[in-house]
Amino acid sequence: CQRGFELNLTCCPFSANLIQVFVSAGSTPVKCALGFQQCKDGSECILYGHVCDGEPDCRDGSDEDDCDSVCNKDQFQCAHGRKCIDKEQVCDDIPQCQDHSDELGCTKQTEGCVHQCDNKSRCLPAKLLCDGEWDCLDGTDEANCEDQEEDGHEKEDGTSVTSAPAGSVGSSTPIKCPLGFKACKDDSECVLYKHVCDGEADCTDGSDEEECSLECEGDQFQCAHGKKCIEQSQVCDGMQQCQDRSDELGCAKQTEGCAHQCDDKSRCVPNSFLCDGERDCWDGTDEANCAEEECSSTDFRCTSGQCVSATMHCDSHPDCRDRSDEEGCMTTVACTTKHRCPQSKECLVQEWICDGDQDCIDGTDEKDCPVAPVTCGEFQWSCKSKTKCIPTGWRCDGMKDCGDGSDETECGMMPCLPHQFQCGSQECLEPVLVCNGITNCADGSDEGGSCQMKCADVDSRCSQDCYSTPQGTRCHCMAGFRLMEDGLTCADTDECEISGVCSQVCINTPGSFQCDCQPGYIKEAGGHHCKITGEPFLMSSVQTDLFLFGLRSGNLNVLSSSAKKAILSLDYDWREQRVFWVSLDTESIRWSSLDQKTTGTLIKGVRADSVAVDWLGRNLYWIDGVNSQIVAVRLATTTVKSLDHSVILDEDLDQPRSLALLPQKGLMFWTEIGNVVKIERAGMDGSERKAVVNSSLGWPGGVAVDTISDRVYWTDERLRSIGSATLDGEDIRILQMKETTNPFSLAVFNDMLYWSDAKKRVVLAAYKFSGKNHQILLKRPRQPFGVKIIHPLLQMAIDRPCEKMKCSHMCVLAPGPKAVCKCPSGLLLAEDGLTCSSLVNSAFLLMLSPSTVTQIYLQSRHTAAELKGWPEHLALQVPSINEAANMDYSLRDHTLYLTDDGTTSLSSFKLRDSDLFPQGHLLKLLGDTITAMALDWVTLNIYWSSNKQSRLQVTSITATHTAVLIKEGIGRVESIALHPPSGRVCFTNLGPQGPGTTAAVECAHMDGAGRSVVWKDAVQPASVTFSSNGDTIYWADTGLGTVGSVQLDGSGYRELKAGDGLAAVAPSDDTLLWMTVSDKTRLWFKDEDQQNKLWFEVGTQVVSLKVVSKSSQTGSNQCSEYNGGCQHLCLATPGGRTCKCAYDHINVNATHCSPEQRCPGGNRPCLDQLSCQPAEKFCNGHSVYLFFKKANVPCSQRRCSGNGRCVETSGQIACVCSLGYTGDSCQDHILKTMQGPIVYGAAGLCAGVVVIAVMAVVVKRKSANTRRSSPASAKETSMTDLENKAETTPSTQTSPADADKPQVGHSKLLAGSQII
Repeated sequence: CQRGFELNLTCCPFSANLIQVFVSAGSTPVKCALGFQQCKDGSECILYGHVCDGEPDCRDGSDEDDCDSVCNKDQFQCAHGRKCIDKEQVCDDIPQCQDHSDELGCTKQTEGCVHQCDNKSRCLPAKLLCDGEWDCLDGTDEANCEDQEEDGHEKEDGTSVTSAPAGSVGSSTPIKCPLGFKACKDDSECVLYKHVCDGEADCTDGSDEEECSLECEGDQFQCAHGKKCIEQSQVCDGMQQCQDRSDELGCAKQTEGCAHQCDDKSRCVPNSFLCDGERDCWDGTDEANCAEEECSSTDFRCTSGQCVSATMHCDSHPDCRDRSDEEGCMTTVACTTKHRCPQSKECLVQEWICDGDQDCIDGTDEKDCPVAPVTCGEFQWSCKSKTKCIPTGWRCDGMKDCGDGSDETECGMMPCLPHQFQCGSQECLEPVLVCNGITNCADGSDEGGSCQMKCADVDSRCSQDCYSTPQGTRCHCMAGFRLMEDGLTCADTDECEISGVCSQVCINTPGSFQCDCQPGYIKEAGGHHCKITGEPFLMSSVQTDLFLFGLRSGNLNVLSSSAKKAILSLDYDWREQRVFWVSLDTESIRWSSLDQKTTGTLIKGVRADSVAVDWLGRNLYWIDGVNSQIVAVRLATTTVKSLDHSVILDEDLDQPRSLALLPQKGLMFWTEIGNVVKIERAGMDGSERKAVVNSSLGWPGGVAVDTISDRVYWTDERLRSIGSATLDGEDIRILQMKETTNPFSLAVFNDMLYWSDAKKRVVLAAYKFSGKNHQILLKRPRQPFGVKIIHPLLQMAIDRPCEKMKCSHMCVLAPGPKAVCKCPSGLLLAEDGLTCSSLVNSAFLLMLSPSTVTQIYLQSRHTAAELKGWPEHLALQVPSINEAANMDYSLRDHTLYLTDDGTTSLSSFKLRDSDLFPQGHLLKLLGDTITAMALDWVTLNIYWSSNKQSRLQVTSITATHTAVLIKEGIGRVESIALHPPSGRVCFTNLGPQGPGTTAAVECAHMDGAGRSVVWKDAVQPASVTFSSNGDTIYWADTGLGTVGSVQLDGSGYRELKAGDGLAAVAPSDDTLLWMTVSDKTRLWFKDEDQQNKLWFEVGTQVVSLKVVSKSSQTGSNQCSEYNGGCQHLCLATPGGRTCKCAYDHINVNATHCSPEQRCPGGNRPCLDQLSCQPAEKFCNGHSVYLFFKKANVPCSQRRCSGNGRCVETSGQIACVCSLGYTGDSCQDHILKTMQGPIVYGAAGLCAGVVVIAVMAVVVKRKSANTRRSSPASAKETSMTDLENKAETTPSTQTSPADADKPQVGHSKLLAGSQII
């Protein structure tokens, strides 16, 4: 065996036989360990290093099949003709050819060379001749010597295996034993140290069994032959230390269901392990004398014993391992693919030709395959041949994965075990071989130097042992311990930190470790792997079919399916024996029974991209990619209504793609492929959300959770890899290999990883720890998509939290898991936390994020406090908005008004059926942003201010007029509040920046008159808000961390200490709410006991806060009817109203206006009312200027300024004006009609004032289904593209950033209004 391996029937890694190797027995396919390859007949495993070495190791000789026979010009061909190696590996003192032909004739003519030996491959100086030690393997350096030493040498322990020279027997020359061997007394032969005192004579003179212990210590076990003592901890540990195996006899663990004893009664397996297709006993008796399995009437029995669906018989595609389902077929089925084997006539797809897997019986699909250089990925290493890429983790792992073996060259110094001595020439020695007078290191670094220093001669303070080295004495630790930095103390080595040392549970012990299994699993013969009772099945959707594949028996069945298009996602419920799935052809989630008899529908009227079954809480979850939501509904035996579902998450979801649940911990994971790709985690109730992986990602698709190792796995189609991390996102590992070029969906079970490749049309499996020993499980002409592993143990739990909750509608799991009640949309959870009820208090809170508005009914505040996530809420995605800054809301017509810093505009959106529908831009500024905005909900006038126009201005959205109200003494306005019933406006005035800067809260009449400072001692006032009755003004001082309030006359100041991070305040009728922002966004309130209480905290960015209630928008003023009789702007005041003209008009009388003529001919006034500019410089057609669009105001007398009647025709609103009036709102008297829309001022033209163009445009109503229909249709098209992707090849060049970006249908098309 190679260094680092021990001889034990087959060569196994030395570290305590970490990997199980199954030895041939019967006809059952053997299960090979890492580094081994299965022979074609499945009877045995051999080392990869023995493949194509010129010597057959498999009984059927298959290890020497398909070997290179012609070498490249830069390669050397071994003499046996079956292997090629790089020329640089010739004469490197390391034989790569089995016949050693690469090291023959390699004599190095060193200085003093006088004697050639070993077929002239070695030359020695004179001083090494007749020195009593063999230096030549053929012994010729010690032959014909006149003076020979009489005494032999007894060699010490070692690691390599070499046969003693044949000529040594009977010779008086002392034999030189290799490392790990001991010389017999007569010096005639060498025996392994492990064979000394093993109860069986191995030396001819029997000296290896002399002077052996006959009595053992109290803490030791004596082998039955009486010649050896071992530690008690080594008894019944699954490995034989006694030659007679007496330390492992009678050790059978009488586990539950023990039915068959084997391996000399050292193991007992349950009845389910017998004849299950896997060998579990070393002696193979568990698979002996097995009766042939009966197939059902709907199955075809393969000659190999497999059962496959009868529909697969003679379908021109082999499904039996032995291809017997395609033998003796009378007719040839027409292939749906483009290719067919020329002789054996099997159907092929293009991706199967030259894929390294033989599909045609005659092998024609793998003949004459071109070998082209490959380009390796970020997480791969290129073999020197440039024809293969391997994962970086396979480099220098002790196993050759490159055909040329280059991955195991130039590996540098391999580390020794902690208790070993490392030679300068890289070998590892046991301490007893160092300074023993015999050179064991190739470079002699284990001898000489300070070897004469003995531990007894120095004051050794070693905690365990001490030995001499050429560098002086050194402390030594026993195996399983490591030397600490002080060079004296030994500490236990935690073997459990090594990935894969145990397949499931690892228990570290002093100096060693133990492996254990999860409940329901039984330890396999090697003691490191676990096996589940009963056969697991792989379930995969192959286009429109549902395949069920037995992972042990190889049986293949098809479940009933009504799908007409590809099934992209699936999951199962073992309790009800149902498989749930979604396809592209309907808006529903359907199911098929596992008994292949019935099908049905769980829920209709929903679009799902990925489904996941909560078998513990009894719910079904799915991703709604169109609306960017994660939704759940109760599992039911009958079809449920679409309105019965509950939204679990809808905040800040861009393009979620795939979903996986971990009910045992109450967690869910999903992949996000939007603007920021990531893998996120949250409780299954939507709480405690966090991004667990946001690096080493390209395009994460499928996601799965390994419940045994507590890791999350994902596929990445852009990186062509499979990644994994801990549940917290630590220890990210990327597996990038040839077999993961197009991974779609994946599943993890026990030691194995399973994934589908829709392009190559295969389902594959490999070891989850390394990705090695991959195998093809399913290979069909149609495309596979979803994959799951089915076994009852995967859906078993002791505690079911939801069974204890009496939720009126739905119970979901929270982290723990804990049980939480949820309500469908439109209902709120009552104070008992169990019952869903209708709204009692209609007041709600609006929280504005950069692209989302979240609506939360205040009534839900009574159901829970200190939530780690959102309470019951509705998240509204705002179309085409990414940098929302300010908002207001009209309760009367359900319209949301938003300013967007990204587009420097003010827009309106109609709220209808839990969706926002864009109504168009109302204001759009050039080179400026709106800093504050408030809506007069009586007249629908907008009060606003901006960065460059630090004034208080008002614009009428019904009649397209703008006026400046206050412009003197204002530094910067960041918040505006209105109370239309009392005719009051308040705003923050931050003053000019600089030393002595002051900030104040000011109030005035809504026409700008009566201005006064109500509070002057503020630092950074923001979020100004009126109380419902309008007598008190509130604000948040973000600089002081306080919430202030004062009456409008400046009296009655009150203050609330809110703390650091205060951002906004929102009073309601009966309580005060405020928001703080730090690591989280937190919402607080003051309860009945005047205590500050936390309502909830989220990780979402929130920029604005507002409470909306009937009481906050109840009342009227003199502008309520007929616009107060005003032609332009009606502005309420405490005692009445003021008619205000647009800034470029003058009053004709108290109600009407006419254009101001103060500018010269051909010029127009600027908004600052100070200067004029030529008319041609106003709104010169560039789309970046501010536009104004008239909003749809419901029909009323006020809509037509009291001068006409309002009519609605074909969804459009218009005014029929009375005699003498004209205009869209009948606002102009016919005698004073002015032409067209009037355009004002341009940026940089009028003292730096930004352009405002006011245009009278009637915005057409958007159809209600605009936002829904567009994404759905776009999504279906792109999903269909993915379904057919394997048949097409991209013809256009893509940018590096978009290279390999899969066209998966999760993109949202937002129906925004077009800007004219």
